[in-house]
Amino acid sequence: MTKEKVIFSQLCSTWESGIRYQVKPTTYAVYITMIEKHIVPELGNYEVEKINNRILEAYLRKKQEQPLSWNTLRLLIFILKGILRMGEESGIRTAESLRYYIPQYNKRCMGMFKQENSEKLVRYLETAEGTFEIGLLISICTGIRVGELCGLKWKDVNWKRGTIQINRTVSRIRNPEADNRQESSVSRSGMSKTVIYIGSPKTGTSIREIPLPDFLILKMAEYRQEESCYILTGTPKCMEPRGVQRRFKSLLKRCSIPDTNIHSLRHSFASRWIENGFDNKALSEILGHSSIKITMDFYVHSDIEQKKSYINRLV
Repeated sequence: MTKEKVIFSQLCSTWESGIRYQVKPTTYAVYITMIEKHIVPELGNYEVEKINNRILEAYLRKKQEQPLSWNTLRLLIFILKGILRMGEESGIRTAESLRYYIPQYNKRCMGMFKQENSEKLVRYLETAEGTFEIGLLISICTGIRVGELCGLKWKDVNWKRGTIQINRTVSRIRNPEADNRQESSVSRSGMSKTVIYIGSPKTGTSIREIPLPDFLILKMAEYRQEESCYILTGTPKCMEPRGVQRRFKSLLKRCSIPDTNIHSLRHSFASRWIENGFDNKALSEILGHSSIKITMDFYVHSDIEQKKSYINRLV
């Protein structure tokens, strides 16, 4: 009896179905997007048993030549390993034992939010009236992720301790129910392709308590809302990250501050912390990282002016 040939795209679909309810919806959405965009178009038509190191190395080399981040390349390899490992467990093996080349991390410096721009923005926010402006002050003073900022509610503020508790994050993900790859005869044309997802933070260490500066606690008290309301909107309805990004960029333009991504506030917070000689472990905990190494490798940068200042202090 001739053994049935298995195409790699079929194996991908089986893997997706198997992990759908084993991971968070946000993670699942990332996985299937990566598979559809980066894996199936180039490897999907290969018979699994004909995939060898020559094919894999050519694929990874091509991906490295594209403008993909180091994290994206690492994730691609992680997904490929998972799919092929599942195939092996079912008796579907590649032509040979594969060697996965993991590219060396090439640290790219995030566009820094310079100190003078940060001070200018804080001066504006301190006099502005609105809960959105309060949210941006929280971001500048704590370095929280934009999704975490979107998920902050007034009930997360501990007024006695002067802290906020990070319990949830907001993101927009693809809608698994609108996935046309599994579409039946029932039309889903009216279903949104993406949905707002409100869930637990990125990792276990991301659930954390963060202290706020005294001036910010006092300002927040002026705008205090019902506990069920989100801080950014002042209503029971949350704002999503791309909405925050748009308003942030508009505010920068209004303040004559060079355009940058709101995530740069997180990087700048970490860099300022280290420049002031504060404790690395405390910074890692505030940012919600699982290790100090992640904090130092990915979130601490020095611009050329800072490096020049350090040099001058040595001589």
